[in-house]
Amino acid sequence: MRRREFLSLAASAAIAPAPVRAQPPRINMLHLGAVGLANVVLHVADQQGFFTKNGVDVKLVPVTGTTIPELTDENPMGHIGAPAAILKAVRGSQLRILASLDSGQLSQQLVVKPDIKKPEDLKGKRLGARVKGAALWIHTVIAVEKLGLDPVRDKIEILSIGDPSKVIQALEAGEIEGAVLASAQSRQLVNKGYSVLLDLGPSRTFGAQDALVVTTKFAQEHPEAVQSVVNGLIEAAAFSLSPKGRPALIETIRSQLSVTDDAAIEAGIAELAHIIVRKPYPSVERLRNMQRIMALADPKSAEIDVATLLDDSFVKKADETGVIDRAYAAS
Repeated sequence: MRRREFLSLAASAAIAPAPVRAQPPRINMLHLGAVGLANVVLHVADQQGFFTKNGVDVKLVPVTGTTIPELTDENPMGHIGAPAAILKAVRGSQLRILASLDSGQLSQQLVVKPDIKKPEDLKGKRLGARVKGAALWIHTVIAVEKLGLDPVRDKIEILSIGDPSKVIQALEAGEIEGAVLASAQSRQLVNKGYSVLLDLGPSRTFGAQDALVVTTKFAQEHPEAVQSVVNGLIEAAAFSLSPKGRPALIETIRSQLSVTDDAAIEAGIAELAHIIVRKPYPSVERLRNMQRIMALADPKSAEIDVATLLDDSFVKKADETGVIDRAYAAS
């Protein structure tokens, strides 16, 4: 009797279906328009399947206009500017900055209307940025200061307009007199007769970095999924800089930056190669440097200790387990 029971149980075990693995949670990831070249890497990761390869389902959710992204239970992750993350944290959002794909070294150019020939011509003029206090606004303040001007003293107004595409439209419509833009975008405007008043590239100046951010709750509840996103972005960055990834990168620059000029695209590729960080640990020093300028727009932004916002454990794991080295060796 015992033998028959044993055989019956063994047979049942043999035909029992394997346990079903839980599907990874779908992650809605907020992202801004093309405010920086590192944003292109996010779209390469999505379009080339790097998130799927790492076992996570990511849906990109654009944040348009002058809205500062707000992480929620529905949208628990974001690829945004580090200043935007700080602005939200100051107002009580529970979030962590996990990684910064770019070094923060500025390579943009201040593009102005043809009749602006020298820095003094900017006095009393209007410049465009996405939103006050965020990355593009910070870079515009830096550019103005590099020219020996002061936005307040010299009555230079920096308007909140929206994504770079909207800023370009405002410039072409005469609603503003200048804007800080990526070199790929500025080159196209130069071809239309606009001028570059300042090239930030040679100055080796650092500004706002991009930031991969997550709600504290989601990071605690789904660390494997968060790690998959980090790994996917790192692999996408390596792929974007590789010869085999070049066609995909070119197409993404065309679509995301609305750049059609071949020479401008080449400028964008060169710029991306210059700013991408191979090991994207978030930098406390860079965040603190930004707070001085952010305080001009929002004094409360200087009150938070940005070190408390950083969680580099996911980049560290990718580093220590060889994910980073393998990604770049394969590219």
